[in-house]
Amino acid sequence: MATISKRARVLLGATCIAIVLAIGAAVWPQSPTLNITVTGQSMIRSDFRVHAPNEVATILPLLKGDVIFTNFEATVIEKEQSTHDGRFLSPPEALDALKALGFNLLALSDNHSFDLKVSGVQNTLREVKSRNIVHAGIGNNLEEAAAPGYLKTPKGTVAIVAMASGLIAEGGSATAARPGVNELRIEAGGKPNESTTLLPAEPGNEPNAEDKQRILQSIRDARQRADLVIVYEHNHVFLNRPFGALFSEELPERLAPADWLKKWTHEEIDAGADIIVMHGAPLIHGVEIYHNRPIFYDLGNFIFNVPPTNIQLDEPINWESVVAHVQFQGKNLQSITFQPIAMNKIGQGEPDLHDEHTNNLFLAKASPTCTTSTPIISSSRLAACQSSQPAIKHAISFSGWRTPHGPSEPQWR
Repeated sequence: MATISKRARVLLGATCIAIVLAIGAAVWPQSPTLNITVTGQSMIRSDFRVHAPNEVATILPLLKGDVIFTNFEATVIEKEQSTHDGRFLSPPEALDALKALGFNLLALSDNHSFDLKVSGVQNTLREVKSRNIVHAGIGNNLEEAAAPGYLKTPKGTVAIVAMASGLIAEGGSATAARPGVNELRIEAGGKPNESTTLLPAEPGNEPNAEDKQRILQSIRDARQRADLVIVYEHNHVFLNRPFGALFSEELPERLAPADWLKKWTHEEIDAGADIIVMHGAPLIHGVEIYHNRPIFYDLGNFIFNVPPTNIQLDEPINWESVVAHVQFQGKNLQSITFQPIAMNKIGQGEPDLHDEHTNNLFLAKASPTCTTSTPIISSSRLAACQSSQPAIKHAISFSGWRTPHGPSEPQWR
């Protein structure tokens, strides 16, 4: 049952963070500026336009650009299927809501892609394709799951390569003959690390060699066909501890990417990736600029449609995030600007309680914006700017946005 809260709101982040990088290479005058917006993961489980229609006007200002990207962290369920067969399930209309917000590029690879088994993978592929949304990360076989998706814009072609690591259900990874996820298996001393059991601290983690070569080749292929390549990873492997223990015990390792992940992302950029985006924690991790290419180690949540009874990760930092706006001119990274957001865990919206497929108890969405005309500074330094805009009242429902006790200030590590 959905809870309506008139007091639920999203406070405008008083701090706007901007990163600007000095450009060493010449920029040709004719090179168009490509604007890319990347958000946290979208665990959307309803068409919120029906249950909280006023929130569209609040969210839309966050999502501007030629490319607007998120991870669809759910499995599509059709009307004839029972919701009791899976966990994080979403009606096809949720994709319509994402498309209406402007999302035109989706990563479908995550630990919930297989929540409805093979039929769920097939549902998601069918519904995404019918809406002409460019996607990557799952497929009817491994070749399809690993293949890049290509978004053609007036300013150039953008490719997406997507994968998932850790907590992939048994049978959930795609094979030559089985639908599933483009999985990057992680190994510790030659043994699989699914982030479900405690393993010895040494030896450390490293990607499976076969998976690694397949994914790097997908990136190289995308580089040949696209002007810009975005690589996405939904990761749950940090150290050699179970993912659940890291967060339930609030261990410090949950706050930053593991060393194996840093090494791996560098290899991806060396292969041709221009932007790397990660989710899975779900909270904000650091941003690294490697060879003038950004690595967003985790952008946390954007839509967190989780019933309160199903929330396992419930720290205040799980309800705060940022939306990143990236500008490229030709091959040159021009700027990165962050807009802090905060999510209200209660929110508002009333689903049809008699329809089990309207399976959102609340809707999760946050949208404080911070705009500024202050020039961006150079050399990867962080600059804070004060916003004079009033707080934005935002009341989308479904384990959504929490009102912070003060300004939303992402921690950069």
